[in-house]
Amino acid sequence: MKTPLLLCVLSALLETGTCVSCEVCVGVHDSCTGSVRVCSSGENSCGIIKTETVVGELKSPSFIKACLSSSICNLGPVFMTFGNGISVRTNVACCVGRSCQTASITVPPANTTLNSHQCPACYSVFSHHCTEEIIDCTGAQTQCIHISGTVKSGGTTVKTTMKGCATESACTNLQQFKGAIGGISAHLTTAECRPAFHAASTAPGPARLVLPGLVIVLLAHVLS
Repeated sequence: MKTPLLLCVLSALLETGTCVSCEVCVGVHDSCTGSVRVCSSGENSCGIIKTETVVGELKSPSFIKACLSSSICNLGPVFMTFGNGISVRTNVACCVGRSCQTASITVPPANTTLNSHQCPACYSVFSHHCTEEIIDCTGAQTQCIHISGTVKSGGTTVKTTMKGCATESACTNLQQFKGAIGGISAHLTTAECRPAFHAASTAPGPARLVLPGLVIVLLAHVLS
């Protein structure tokens, strides 16, 4: 810790920025505890990320505390649906210093109203391949998302593939992420979004890339 702390002092003396320290951890339910670390350059806020994964009737929450850029604090909730009763909802809250001790975060309820859009969908946490089906999108989910790669946390490695409907916020390019959140990292072979197609259409439009950082947040439940 001596070197990071020294860098903080030098940064303050040179007026190049403010050093932020955050508790970093991954857990379940509504809390977790971990060590405090000095954030990297560009990470000027502490973040609390709550995710709820639904598989049929089973709801599985996860909870992350990490260093983040304040530019994502107003991102808004992320909603994704992968078919077969599987969906993911994520929300982010930011805080600094003592306010992190009392900060709370909720995940808004899912909007189940059909919106006339459809996407190919499937889900696997053990393989880079899965069998697709066409699903109806709901609420603000107007994008088709495709994620495939390897997620790592500590000594655990999981291959995963996810395809389905997503909100525009799920497809926002989050350039502030450095490729790891709360000890979870991902190596992606595919990470893209494209506009969902209407029920009378046959295929989604052109794809655009999604940066790995967002995917790490969305996949936190896989290894929590």
